[in-house]
Amino acid sequence: MASLRTSYILVLWLSFALTFLLHGCLSVEIDREGLPWTGLNTTDWETGVLPPLDQMWELNDFQIAAKNFLAARWYASYRTAALDQVTYQANMNIWQKIRLNGYTFRDVSDVNLNTTILGYNFSLPFFIAPAAYAGHTNESAELSLAIAAGKLGALYAPSIESTKTLEEIAAVGLPNQTMFHQEYVWSNRTLLIEQLKRIEHAGYKAIFLTVDNTGVNGIRVQAIRETQELDSDTGHSASFTLEALAEIRNLTTLPIVPKGIKTAADAKTCLDLGFPAIYVSNHGGRVLDGVPTSVEILLDIRKQYPEVFENMEVYADGGVRSANHVIALLALGARAVGLGRSPIWANIYGEEGVEKMLTLLQAELQTSLQLMGEANVQNVVGNLSYINTKQVEAEYFGIN
Repeated sequence: MASLRTSYILVLWLSFALTFLLHGCLSVEIDREGLPWTGLNTTDWETGVLPPLDQMWELNDFQIAAKNFLAARWYASYRTAALDQVTYQANMNIWQKIRLNGYTFRDVSDVNLNTTILGYNFSLPFFIAPAAYAGHTNESAELSLAIAAGKLGALYAPSIESTKTLEEIAAVGLPNQTMFHQEYVWSNRTLLIEQLKRIEHAGYKAIFLTVDNTGVNGIRVQAIRETQELDSDTGHSASFTLEALAEIRNLTTLPIVPKGIKTAADAKTCLDLGFPAIYVSNHGGRVLDGVPTSVEILLDIRKQYPEVFENMEVYADGGVRSANHVIALLALGARAVGLGRSPIWANIYGEEGVEKMLTLLQAELQTSLQLMGEANVQNVVGNLSYINTKQVEAEYFGIN
């Protein structure tokens, strides 16, 4: 009997030991790539398995979840940036050099986050920016992004290089939902004309015309390591001039917003040409490495050509991962702020994940505005009293 009891205890102990060892082997420690630590515990996750959505409480959480869930190739395709990723890292780190000013003794009992973009009403001053091939994160692809944006009253602008057709995306829009669409300057003029007509016919209300990667993509080493080949010819025109831009404007009745403005001079050119808006962006650091962040570009435009903000709408994106980043760009003069990678990361959960991501950012924005003593987000736009950018200015412009 004693021998049986000993054998039973030994088997039980071995079972516990094996369980512990297996759990240790399956537990996940994920490289956060410099993202801030906010307590997300990944030790119970299994590589390749979708983590629980109820563990996601801020935008960076979705990137960690996507890194755990997606195949390395697809994670790299979204995360990658050009060359040494100097611009990508600058996009992520610029916020540490900005301070927000909070005012007390103000009534913030009724917060308003509504805005207009090109005259269309939206419930939020941030939007889902174009990002290609969302189908690598979820079979619903861009459809879940469109539906979630519609539910929250946010703008969505699908990429022309989407998994779903632009007609399929338009078809899932909620009644009275407004969507814009992105377009590239293709060297194939017939393709360009055809797509512009399809965008217009499908009911999109404006075009984000990407102008910062003519001819070729940036060399995105992180993604190349997974594919083992350099990016092929993009099909984008390498002879895109002001004359070509003027010609494109005559190919559609929709308003065109040049996307990828990286210098104050180009912003002024767009103003002089009569565009209704510009989109300040460095393409998430995926094109020309070493260019300024949107924060620095907006500061430069304000310094050299303040009339840009007075006479046209300005949108901006780049490394936006919290409401405080949104507030900083708004205060610098952006009317609306784009979200690029975060909606893609959230889309591993489909519509529910994207909706939660937008809801979390909405809650952050309302909270931060109240703590700053501002009840109306429109009062933040172009209001430099809400931010302190002296450290950025000293580094970017130099100390006189």
